[in-house]
Amino acid sequence: MFGLKYIKADPSTHLMQYKNGAIVREGLGTSFFYYSPSSSLVAVPVNSKELPFVFRMQTQDYQEISIQGQVTYRITSPGDAAKQLNFTIQPNGNYLSDDPDKIEERVLRSVQVSVRNQIERRQLREALTCAMVLTDELKKDLDNVDALTSLGIEINDVALTAIVPNPETGKALEAEVRESLLREADNAVYARRLASIEQEKNVKESELETEKAIQKKQQDLEKATLEAEREQMQQRFQINQERITAQIEDEGQLKGLVELNVANERARADAEAYKIRVKMEAYAQVDTDRLKVMSMSGMAPEQLIAQAIENLTKGDNKVGNLNLSPDLLQSLINQ
Repeated sequence: MFGLKYIKADPSTHLMQYKNGAIVREGLGTSFFYYSPSSSLVAVPVNSKELPFVFRMQTQDYQEISIQGQVTYRITSPGDAAKQLNFTIQPNGNYLSDDPDKIEERVLRSVQVSVRNQIERRQLREALTCAMVLTDELKKDLDNVDALTSLGIEINDVALTAIVPNPETGKALEAEVRESLLREADNAVYARRLASIEQEKNVKESELETEKAIQKKQQDLEKATLEAEREQMQQRFQINQERITAQIEDEGQLKGLVELNVANERARADAEAYKIRVKMEAYAQVDTDRLKVMSMSGMAPEQLIAQAIENLTKGDNKVGNLNLSPDLLQSLINQ
């Protein structure tokens, strides 16, 4: 009504109100009334997000491989993000522009550049077996990317789930291994059988390891969800405690102000009563005739004449008849 509106942000959103080009209020999960014609609202999400990716890269020996994984990030400095991208929201809660969607593009682009720099320095065989080392190097590189730090983005985790060559290269590598096994089998059938058994064992172990990794990832995801819920509950509790403390302080200040006003009113009333009492005591000690004489000192001529006429009608000076000249009567009427 009349442009006055109310907005409430969730605990994972940093809300800012701009007025005349300056921030007048901001906070995480805050809520307030605002005047829409002169205010701009900026909402920056600060919760963690997981972004999957699949990149096709070329190794140092010009072999193409596919790298699959995911990166977890969050905005730790909403002010920096709001300075470079438009997070302004409309009254219905939707973003005014598509800049918030560009965050994922920038994160993916930074990850892609970092992965490319690491893969281009390695041969095919090394690139296929360097997942752990590559993950550590990616974390270090992404922490120093200016395109992310300038937006206040923090990379929480990088996980590589698969590094595989293209089908033709994979077949060639498999053929090379298979030929090696066949050459060994030509020397001894028994050795080939042992190698086949060992290979089957390795396959089973790989399947078991994959299942373990999937289960561990699920457990980590459930744990992260529980941690996020607990953090939200703690934030709600802290906000409620701060609100209660502020109300207690306001009530205490109001009580002190009321008590001070009452004391001041009582003091002023006592002073006024004392002033009146002193005057009345002074007037009680003065003779009535003197008061009349004192009151005549500031009277106008017509008032003095009226007083004289009144005195002629009282006491020993009382007269039966009084004649007024026309000139005197005309002067009194004019006055």
